[in-house]
Amino acid sequence: AAASAQGGAAPNGTTAAVGPTPANCVEMRIVMAMEMSHEPFHAFAFDGVLGLGLDSLALAPEFSFFGMLVAQKRLQDLSFGVFLGDGDEEVSEISFGGHSPERLRGALTWAPVALPEHGHWQVQITRLRIGDRIVDFCEDGGCRAVVDTGTSLLAVPVDFAEELQLELESHLKNPPAVAAADGKEGDADCRMAEGLPVHFEISGMTITLLPGDYARPSMRLEDEEGEEQLTAEAESAAIAEARSAAEAPAGDSAEGAAEVLDEVVLNTCRPTIMPIDLPEPLGPKLFIWGEPVLRKYYTVYHWGTKSVGFGLAAHAGAAHEVPTPAAQPAPGEGVRPKRRPLLS
Repeated sequence: AAASAQGGAAPNGTTAAVGPTPANCVEMRIVMAMEMSHEPFHAFAFDGVLGLGLDSLALAPEFSFFGMLVAQKRLQDLSFGVFLGDGDEEVSEISFGGHSPERLRGALTWAPVALPEHGHWQVQITRLRIGDRIVDFCEDGGCRAVVDTGTSLLAVPVDFAEELQLELESHLKNPPAVAAADGKEGDADCRMAEGLPVHFEISGMTITLLPGDYARPSMRLEDEEGEEQLTAEAESAAIAEARSAAEAPAGDSAEGAAEVLDEVVLNTCRPTIMPIDLPEPLGPKLFIWGEPVLRKYYTVYHWGTKSVGFGLAAHAGAAHEVPTPAAQPAPGEGVRPKRRPLLS
């Protein structure tokens, strides 16, 4: 994005003007972190955070990246589109000033943003189904989902997370494990897992997650007494133990290392569900649609009409590709350009 903060923060907190803003730049304010805690930032590889929430989430209007693009009339279309690559071999993309029709396998369907005054790109869930069963949890109309590129899992309200996890896991069937380079059994390709679909009904369409969308490889320990599923924390501990034992000197420790490594198995698929507990007004029945939804669906966020567009994403090598028909306009709009440059 060709954006530049021409006005910096002066010592007294005012904006230090440095001259007129060039035609190909955008004037805005940014927040600089002078010091960061070890948790959770040690695990992050990115250099900064580009917030794209609605205006009410910004410290002030000048800090809203997309809001300033709109205010300074740098866009020919008041929307941006997000494509999340299916693995490291596929490049992800964000398009400002429109969306990329080549990233779509079908038309966009638009849903209005629920409670836009809270600043999140969230939509109302009118009904939730697991397989063919209607779930009572959302029948009172209180369920909503935030579409969030910063969440790697499917976040589920804590009061419903265990029920969903158990039901999906009890019907999940692992695909055959892929052979590793050394000839041993490797990780299962969870994209081929079988089980129950999860259907989220929203305005105008249904967001469907199949087992291949929500399941990921998980670790388990196997011993003479059977097998034990591991939590994420236990997985990390098991890996650390195996590596530590493997690096031990020859002798009893080395023999123990072989036993530990033999016990660690990585060919089990599990639903990737993260319980969340949020109070009102966002909670308590708020879902967060992270990577499982964003990999399957190309999403477009319209600033003017406060709506989110969903369409099946066109991934490289995806089976049964279909031509992309003309996109539907956002509610309240005429036919808009599908994709425009960031700056006019």
